[in-house]
Amino acid sequence: MPCNGGVTPFSFEHTFRAPSVDHVFAAYFDPTLQSEADRRVEITERTVLELDDRDGVVRRVCRVVPRRQLPAFVRPLISGKLHYVETACWRRRDNEIDIQIRPSVLGGRAVITALYGLSRIGSGLIHRRYQGSVSVDVALFSTRIERGIVADFERSMPITAACTQAWLERSSPSVSAQA
Repeated sequence: MPCNGGVTPFSFEHTFRAPSVDHVFAAYFDPTLQSEADRRVEITERTVLELDDRDGVVRRVCRVVPRRQLPAFVRPLISGKLHYVETACWRRRDNEIDIQIRPSVLGGRAVITALYGLSRIGSGLIHRRYQGSVSVDVALFSTRIERGIVADFERSMPITAACTQAWLERSSPSVSAQA
């Protein structure tokens, strides 16, 4: 744990109408859906730096540039434009994706870790839990920054869930009939 900062947890849950867990995972890695969701949550650039699929694990590393600016109270502490590197490792047999997000700012003193898990909860219903924590090691500002990051997740998660559901319905017409 950082000596100046803390850890701010988060957890978001959503139930998708989908034929299978695999179908929702396919949505997560679909580049067309990713582009649409990024546009809606104001991501201006996403570059896939690495994509590897072996031994039951899909590993994708992306450089992501958000449109939004840093809060005014943080700008004096930071130089350069905000971007982050997102690493997602889908462990197929566990129906989980380990996610690590490292912002380009704060010299490595900020990290977001999460677990994206899916489980079938009924016929045509897939439950998603996205939970993790934000950790920032910046004297005096860590909790405020962590809460700001979690607030951004709170804003974007319903938007990306709606994009995902629309993708699921387009790619599997039988899904919309189950709603």
